[in-house]
Amino acid sequence: MIHNEEAKLVTLTTSGATVARTETPVWCGKKSVTFKEFYAAVEVGINPQYIFEIDIDEYNRAIITETGENKQRPTELIYNDEKFNIIRTFEPVGGIIEVTVGL
Repeated sequence: MIHNEEAKLVTLTTSGATVARTETPVWCGKKSVTFKEFYAAVEVGINPQYIFEIDIDEYNRAIITETGENKQRPTELIYNDEKFNIIRTFEPVGGIIEVTVGL
């Protein structure tokens, strides 16, 4: 898949009562959620919208390591000025990560 779409991965970190929001731009390819996956998710109250394929190195740039090696992974993805929650990630072979997002 060609990664010619731009999105932003959003990672949240906390320091005391302060929450910092870091947006990391990435190149990706967008595809639809499969019929089977969509209906299985809806049955348990999840609303998947898209799957984005992102190069694993680009995805890893959005992971923030805090003191004590506590890693904060992206929790949101912004695409075309629309914010989606990251539902799950999957790493098939080939150096990419599939990020399933929903509302």
